[in-house]
Amino acid sequence: MELVQIFQQISALLKDSKLDQARDCLNAVEDQIPDHGAFQKIVGEFYQWIGDDKKSLHYFQRAFELLPDDNSLLLSFGYHYLDNAQPNEAAKYFEKYLIAEPGSSRVLCFLGRAYNYSGRNEKAEQILRRASEIWPPDLEANLHLGRILISNKKYDEAFAIFEKLAVLYPNDFMTEIGLKRSKALYADSCNLKPVMKSSDTTTIACIKHGSKYGAEYVNRLASMVKRWSPKHIDFVCFTEDTRGIEPKITTLPLPKVNSFGQEVSGYWNKLSLFRDKNDGVGSHILYLDLDVIITGDIEPLIFYDSEFALATNFYAPSFSSSVMRFKVGIRPDIWGDFNKIDAFKFPGDEDWISIKVPDADVFPEEWCSIYRLHAAKNVPENALVVSFGGEPNPHDYPTSWINDYWY
Repeated sequence: MELVQIFQQISALLKDSKLDQARDCLNAVEDQIPDHGAFQKIVGEFYQWIGDDKKSLHYFQRAFELLPDDNSLLLSFGYHYLDNAQPNEAAKYFEKYLIAEPGSSRVLCFLGRAYNYSGRNEKAEQILRRASEIWPPDLEANLHLGRILISNKKYDEAFAIFEKLAVLYPNDFMTEIGLKRSKALYADSCNLKPVMKSSDTTTIACIKHGSKYGAEYVNRLASMVKRWSPKHIDFVCFTEDTRGIEPKITTLPLPKVNSFGQEVSGYWNKLSLFRDKNDGVGSHILYLDLDVIITGDIEPLIFYDSEFALATNFYAPSFSSSVMRFKVGIRPDIWGDFNKIDAFKFPGDEDWISIKVPDADVFPEEWCSIYRLHAAKNVPENALVVSFGGEPNPHDYPTSWINDYWY
């Protein structure tokens, strides 16, 4: 098969999210890649899509040596560094690109994100406003602008952004989330509560369903919880398969069907935590995704004084469900209203939760970090939990610091 045909096959696999097959296919022909700029560039893009950061950077560097005037490679470097917790380095490449293409709202959007992830929120807001002015219908730029306005506690301005988007994109669920969140936050902005310590009995819980994560993930999470939390805290795993889970870990069954009698798969099982009754746990649950790594004392999360609090989502105006603390039975409609139609409409459980509970509290941003955005090099200061999404996973040991925490 010709190399061009193989590339077409790899591209199709990537579009279908068949990353492992695409990786195998690409690795099989890697020794046949010509030392030509265009080929080096496209292979770098493939590896970047797959998530192999080391290889993608290697090919981009060689492509840039061969094609020094190709400005699109500046974006490739920017995306790489943005996705590997080096936002300041990413910003430099986006800024270089914008010298040649100052009117690109898409690149301004990424530059705004780079500023945001490096803690320069006011600068990020300024850049994203500029992107929105250049191309007012730009959905992605406006979603990020609204998200940052929420983070900057400018709830009325965020509401105006999402209200405008709702007219342009009436069926966009992320716009709906942003609209509901900013409205709820604005209504409650005069009643902000100080961060306090709760005395409620909290159980730390995780969910294992299917084969995506093995029992090792449950065992290691339980071990981390034991090291980083008070000794009296209970830990449970909701699962349909207890094989390989250490006997000392308490396991509880997952419901086989939802309230409509439909089977529930994958991460949607997380919604079952919100049943009106959840026997075997305390009055509150601190939920942790299986693929998180605990990097600090999680007592502030365990005793966070809120009936419903989640981690922030650094990619969108929704919440992240990787870390949640809530009162058992507080919002049974999250589980009771969920059906298969919603599973098709919403990309993930956190989007459904965000729609149902737009007024939920958010943990301080520095407590819950994202591996690719904040921790690809080191553990961020003040981070209590580092979460992983997609690839790499903790068992890939992509960074040396993981050896010190994930056991």
